Amino acid sequence: MALNDEQINSWNDNGYLLLKNFYSHQEIASLNSLIDGLWKGRKKLDASYVIDIFVETEKEKRVYFCDAPSEARDQPYKLNDLFLSSELVRDMVAGETIAPILNELLQGQSMICNSLNFEFGSQQDYHFDTFYMPSPTPNKMVASWIALEDTNDFNGPLNYYPGSQKIPPYKFSNGSTIIVPEEMAHFDAYMEREIAERKLTPETLIAEKGDLLIWHSQLFHGGSPIKDKTRTRKSLVTHYFTKEDFPELEPAPVSSQSCYMARPAQPVPYPYEAPKSWFQRLLNS
Repeated sequence: MALNDEQINSWNDNGYLLLKNFYSHQEIASLNSLIDGLWKGRKKLDASYVIDIFVETEKEKRVYFCDAPSEARDQPYKLNDLFLSSELVRDMVAGETIAPILNELLQGQSMICNSLNFEFGSQQDYHFDTFYMPSPTPNKMVASWIALEDTNDFNGPLNYYPGSQKIPPYKFSNGSTIIVPEEMAHFDAYMEREIAERKLTPETLIAEKGDLLIWHSQLFHGGSPIKDKTRTRKSLVTHYFTKEDFPELEPAPVSSQSCYMARPAQPVPYPYEAPKSWFQRLLNS
């Protein structure tokens, strides 16, 4: 699928691309069935399945999926990196249909670097993805978001500032965009000025099952509060680098036009030890 001029212009202006009904309901049902099956059979899973449970609460922690209690599914969680173990996930997020789009936006061959399955809205504060994993070459990372069910005003929809990808990236004291939590007050003041000067206004995505959103790594976005805690907002988020940015790696193919970073699963820390992400480990290797 080639993008038309209107879509390219929208991407350049707004920093995101919304493709309605990109996935069939059958494809979505298959992925949701995979998640249900993993929860039911999680006790037999090995250490390659890792989950963050009780997200955005005082009880938040990372555990092996086999150790996750049943009640963890009733609150926001992040199931990490199913692309490492599931061909179904890899085909959905980097198969022959989506890969040409990703490659055109990245101007390179797309390489999956991580994925996150959500069953509830993230409720995450506004942020840039480059807080956590900036690409070696600026602007060579994009993210995709697949609606695995309809979203509404009550289940914590995604919010974003169209055009915010044009804001010059804020550099923390470490010389990069990687977040330094103690410096967030300065970052917040910077963003408040930039948003006001550019007269940017936030938008809320009310999506339908099967919709695909792709956003620029410098799109300022977050998850709104969940008004009804009983309502789920199932989704799959994937981040992509370009293969060309990591010539030292040997990624595994997904399609003729895409690949994925064949790396270890997310580390599960000992109690009270700050977790190190796969990206931090990559930087330190």
